Amino acid sequence: MKLSTQLSTSLFVLLAVVFVSSFVINVKLTREYVNEQLATHAQDTATSLGLSITPYLAEESDIVVAQTMVNAIFDRGFYQYITVTDMDGNMLIERRNPTNVETVPAWFTKIIEVTPPVEQTELNNGWNLAGQLTVQSHPGLANETLWQSVKQSALMFSVAFVFAFIALIFIVRAITKPLGIVVAKINDIQNQKFSQINYAPFTKELTFITRAVNKLSLAVEGMFKELSDKAELFKAQAYEDSLTGVSNRSAFTRHMNALLSNSPVRSEGYIIIIRLAQLQLINAKLGGQQGDDYVKSIANKLKQQLSTTSEKNYLFRLSGGDFALIIEDIEKRECVEKVEFLYTLLATDNPLKNGDKTVCMGASKFTDSMTLTEVLENADSALMASTKRSEGWQFASELTHIHSNTAWRERLNDILLKQSADILIQPIIDTNKGSPAYFEAFARFKDKETGTVIPMSQLIPASERLNLIPEVDKLVISLVMKKLNEAKTDIAINIASASIANDEFRVWLLQLLNQNTALCTKLVFEIEDAALTYHKDIAIAFCQSLLNMRCRVTIEHFGDNLASLSGLRAIQPQFVKISGKLTKDIQSEADNQLFISSLLSIARSLNIQVIAELVESEAESTALAELNVGYQQGYHFAKPTLWQV
Repeated sequence: MKLSTQLSTSLFVLLAVVFVSSFVINVKLTREYVNEQLATHAQDTATSLGLSITPYLAEESDIVVAQTMVNAIFDRGFYQYITVTDMDGNMLIERRNPTNVETVPAWFTKIIEVTPPVEQTELNNGWNLAGQLTVQSHPGLANETLWQSVKQSALMFSVAFVFAFIALIFIVRAITKPLGIVVAKINDIQNQKFSQINYAPFTKELTFITRAVNKLSLAVEGMFKELSDKAELFKAQAYEDSLTGVSNRSAFTRHMNALLSNSPVRSEGYIIIIRLAQLQLINAKLGGQQGDDYVKSIANKLKQQLSTTSEKNYLFRLSGGDFALIIEDIEKRECVEKVEFLYTLLATDNPLKNGDKTVCMGASKFTDSMTLTEVLENADSALMASTKRSEGWQFASELTHIHSNTAWRERLNDILLKQSADILIQPIIDTNKGSPAYFEAFARFKDKETGTVIPMSQLIPASERLNLIPEVDKLVISLVMKKLNEAKTDIAINIASASIANDEFRVWLLQLLNQNTALCTKLVFEIEDAALTYHKDIAIAFCQSLLNMRCRVTIEHFGDNLASLSGLRAIQPQFVKISGKLTKDIQSEADNQLFISSLLSIARSLNIQVIAELVESEAESTALAELNVGYQQGYHFAKPTLWQV
């Protein structure tokens, strides 16, 4: 029960007890007083009237005079009855009034029961007794007096209660305002929103509470920051090169294994090996410190240049003078331009100033149908060939046909025109229950000429280049929504970062959801972790709009970039999906296990459920379960299958 309700009820009971007690005492005293007055009134009447009528009772003919006198007295006063009897008890004169009074309710007179005393006097005619006169005052006067007293008391009680209740409201608000602020602040702390209570309550005891909550907020904020810093430290120790600050070979192997794994989202791109050909000679002639400075200089140039591009690119240092650059979802023409630019940029940096070639670059395409060994062999072959070329770079032989932008535009326009695709679904398993928490939807589009499925690893990059990603996402969402009307399962839809950044797409989706509110509780939208980094404010506002419409949100690729943590705190999604690059071979990667444990602690402190993706073996699933990852997805549980409703 609310504090205001308790206080209001207590006040009402208190005033009611006071009123009832006052009423009982008032009635008792009034009734005693009125009875005394009525007794005196009746006695005085009996005495005076008796003296007046006694002379007329001796003769029967004079009875009429006595009766006239009785009538005159009876009609003037409040009497219940007046009777005159002879010595044998025979009624000589009798006058009576009804008991009820019109101004007083009958139920009230029954409760009060005022009974005026009966007064008698003997009538003496000389030395002879002529009869007896009996007088009883009417109780109506007493009842009316008590009734008016009760009404006035009730009015005073009501007015007192209203004023007391109004005062109570202000008192309760003054008491509960700081309590409400404290409760809201505790909820904010639970949601990892740390701020201070600036309100100073006038009650000393409540001031202690607000101070304690402020201290708690600071302490928890410090713990959360420490946890985040530890996670960053673990990641740096496990996957960061201490000299250059870029990712190391372990991170490269982990990243490539994830890209080449069996994933519903097909992956392809280029790997470029960059070798500093004169590093060994620089170390020998100029010293190790000069060599380290040269390596850091090259790394900084690469990081600076790559930070200005929009491609999905990742830089790694494999060994002393070898760097690897992975660029996902890029065509060969664009990759050639990128390699030419990087070679020109790096070739000018030569501490020895001897004019010799300082950089060699070998590039090879990879697809998820290849193994890591095959990719590295192709890249190494290209790197070896580059040492003999004047350009200083070389591409390995191509096995996959690349379509031009014109061809891709025709294919994509045909897909959007037909408004059709195969929708596949893959379950996210709640390992504690052994049943799906929801299903993730994947679209498969067919080539208009060959009828074969177009690899998403080619279609998505082409859509991004042609600015058609929002239109493709609209098509997928529309197809899923149509099927969802007849389905009983919860379905997740992926939304690309480019779509989130598109104003028209966001308005379209929110309007569509407003028109289909019944489906919102069955929808989960999976948002890329990168959206919280590159489009933070837009992504946060968009996700909050989805949550307000009772949709659920999953942030995928969690752990790739801890810069998105502040976005997680603002959004409070239902799920985060740990990047498959971290879960690959987790059972044998102690560093990954330590890092994932830190990520799990961060997510759970925000009350967010954690999903592991790309789980492909029993060993991986068991290792993740031991880390308390309760939701898992991957080929170990089920491959994507055609969604049939």
